[in-house]
Formats: sequence, C-alpha cells, structure tokens
Amino acid sequence: MLKNKLFLFIGFMVILQVVVSLVGLGSDLNIGTNPQTGKFALWNTPNDNTIQKQILTEFQPDQYLQDNGGSGEILGSSSLYQLFAKFTASPLGTSKLLFMILMVDILLLTGALFVARTASFIPGKWQLLWENIYKFFEELVGDSLGKDRLNFLPYIATIFLFILLCNLLGVVPGLSEPTRNLNVPLAMGVIANVVVHFMMIKVKGGWGYVKGYAEPMVFLTPLNVLGEASKLVSISFRLFGNILGGAIICVVISNLTKFIAFPMCLSAFFGIFIGIIQAFVFTMLSLSYLSAGIVED
Repeated sequence: MLKNKLFLFIGFMVILQVVVSLVGLGSDLNIGTNPQTGKFALWNTPNDNTIQKQILTEFQPDQYLQDNGGSGEILGSSSLYQLFAKFTASPLGTSKLLFMILMVDILLLTGALFVARTASFIPGKWQLLWENIYKFFEELVGDSLGKDRLNFLPYIATIFLFILLCNLLGVVPGLSEPTRNLNVPLAMGVIANVVVHFMMIKVKGGWGYVKGYAEPMVFLTPLNVLGEASKLVSISFRLFGNILGGAIICVVISNLTKFIAFPMCLSAFFGIFIGIIQAFVFTMLSLSYLSAGIVED
C-alpha cells in the first residue's frame, strides 16, 4: 500500500513538473499551430536568456545589474536596496541570504518548541524520531569526547540541524541554500575553530596551548600554525563548493533538458542526498577537530 502511494506521488510530481515547465517556458517552447508550417507542433523561439546569464542572475545578482545597467529592488523597494548597498557590496544577495537564514532559525525554534510541548511519557512517532536523533548524537559525542563532555551535544547537534535545513531549502522552488553563499560556511567554520581553540586554552592552559604549536620540534611551529589555519579553509570551502557546485549543475542541466522531469530529480539528489552528507561531514569535522584538540591521549 505504501509502495503504491509512493509511486503515485512520484508520478504526480513528474506530471506536475512537466506541466509547470511547459507553462513556464512560454518564451522558449511553443505549443500550437506553427506559423511557419501551419501545423500543430512544438517549437522553440530564440531567447537571449543564456545559461551564463541565468547563473550570473542567480548567484551574482548585483554584478548582473551593474553590468546591464539595471536598478536593484528589495521587496519592490529601490530605497531599501540603496540602504542595503551602504553596508554591503551585494545588497540583493545579502537580503535574500538574511531571509533564508531567518527562515531556517524560525524552523529550528518552531521544531524545538513543538518537541518540548508534545513530549510525553509514551512517545509518539515524531517523539521517537527526535529521541533516536538525540541518541545518535549522544553516542557520537560520547565516543569522540568522552562521557564527561556530553555538554557539547547541543552544540554538535545544532550544527548538523542548521546546515541540514540550509541545504534542504534548495529543494523548495523559489528558495535557495544559504550555504551556497561563502559567508555562511565561512562563519560556521570560524565558530567551529573558535570553540576548538577556546577549549584548548581552557583545558591545556595558555602556556600549554602555545607550546603545542612547537611540538614535536620548534622549527615546525610555522607549519603547525599553517595547519590550524588550513582547517578553517578546508571545512568552510568543502561545504561551500559542494553546495554551490550542485546548484550550478542543476541550472545547467535544467536548461539542457528544458526543465522537464529530470531536473526535479537532480535537485532532489543535490538538495536531499548531498545536503545530508555535507551537513554530516561538516559536523564530523567540527567534532574531530574538537576531539583532537582537547582529548588527551
């Protein structure tokens, strides 16, 4: 029964995608009597909206406006655009990014309140789901940092849930992943590294922390410092590159296949499958950096 419902849902989504694509591509794909042949047919008309232009419009909207002499608007207001422009080099991109992050925060808070208010002694399906997620991260943190450091559990679980929701937003039509903007992965990487070094100083002391950079030999200090700095670049750009690359691939493939059926599956693959993997990878790297810094051999 469940399998039949799943097939019906997938079939419905494919048909819906085809219908929406045919309607939305009115400037490219025409259905009806071809004026050149006088027969009923499907035919394309020229469109200057190239793939390069779509990528620039989607991922660098302010650069596109600057190159084409357009006037930017945020929520239909040019004044609001100018206000954002005083504080950032990318007002359109920044306003959209802030909106997406605010949406993720609201979803996280709403989910937390829902779980807290509906928790009962006899758990339901949703409560069991969240309890299993909690148990998974509890074991993960306990095995990596020790049972006496389970106070890091909320921090680690929040990293995963925040990045996961950011990645999943890309599946929703009209929304985009905040993590495809370098500022978000970089900020998350900075937070992870600040936590690691703060805890290293707290556990080892100031002198022990500084002395650690001179191990095993003093002349290796510059390499050790560079290695710590590379962790920030690695953890941030890995997430950024995978999410941005997936989004660009979806744009390119969607154009090549006229937005029919396949791009929906591709978007679901990058948004759900790759999104979950990248959220987990970022979380595990944050946890491993913390474990390497504060857990004594």
